[in-house]
Amino acid sequence: MPRKKRDPAIISDPKVGLIYNLPTKRGSIDYMSEADVEDALRAIKDALRKMDLQYRSFSLKDRIEPLIKRLKTYKPDVVINLCEAAYGYSQLEMNVAAMLELLRIPYTGSPPIALSLGLNKGLSKDVMKAKGIPTPKYQVLNSFKDWNKNIDYPLFVKPVREDAGLGISKESFVRNEAELEKRVKYIIKRYKQQALVEQYIAGRELNVAIMGKKPRILPVSEIIFKFPKEPKIVDYSAKWIKDSMEYKNTKPVCPAKLRPSLKNKVERIALQTYEALHCRDYARIDIRLKGSIPYVLEANPNPDISADSGFVRSLKAAGLSFEDFVEEIICLALDRARSGQLY
Repeated sequence: MPRKKRDPAIISDPKVGLIYNLPTKRGSIDYMSEADVEDALRAIKDALRKMDLQYRSFSLKDRIEPLIKRLKTYKPDVVINLCEAAYGYSQLEMNVAAMLELLRIPYTGSPPIALSLGLNKGLSKDVMKAKGIPTPKYQVLNSFKDWNKNIDYPLFVKPVREDAGLGISKESFVRNEAELEKRVKYIIKRYKQQALVEQYIAGRELNVAIMGKKPRILPVSEIIFKFPKEPKIVDYSAKWIKDSMEYKNTKPVCPAKLRPSLKNKVERIALQTYEALHCRDYARIDIRLKGSIPYVLEANPNPDISADSGFVRSLKAAGLSFEDFVEEIICLALDRARSGQLY
């Protein structure tokens, strides 16, 4: 096939590194979300081959020293950062980006501060609240004894520092104090962290993909729920277990049908969230739309970019190929290095 005309921002023959975390939970239901990183890795490799760019992949599992040694030997001009965890802990995701900064290697995606905020749902909601961004009422609990009863039922309970739907199921939706106590205690014991309790917003589920140096909004995606009753949520099963009832009854539509004034409002709030949480290169903002109010549920810096992900769905709706996306984020990282930015 003919060689793709390369963006002039890409140096003549850059060496690309691909960093990703190896799954650590084989045999567990949580393994499915970890394994999705490997799907994204295959998609990136395919794109780099089509772009005729040389690359080498670097895995991280339980030791950082061999990874650093291999990176120093290969000396990549830029790294595509696909790490969503380290040593099996999503909370350590930010440290991989920090390591690349200390090694002075340009990398794609969000910086450590955004990755940290994105993974700490309580702290990110604190920032949203301070910035006047609508988000459901919430409380972070170290134990059920901390519950102040200031938010009306129904409520939604999830781990404060997990992603990819971990810890989210139908049982996360609670209608009374007995159900709340049971779920809070389960989250704290099972995930060894605080529980986030927030107001349940019944409404439309929107995913807003954002990318670029001057951040631009891609077509908004909506999840259509086929469930007859609440809770209408994208839980772990709906995200990852393809033969489950939850997966089969959550259907994505992109672009979402929104009247122009409401679309502008959703996009404005999503962009405000992106900037407030210091996201960079690309991210996905998850929103619940109730009436005319878009409530931000959470931000996802460095979101899933596997072939059937919501972000890639929005790329396609925008008329952009996956290769276009990969080329752009590589250029953004190289531009930062040229301009002397701290990666």
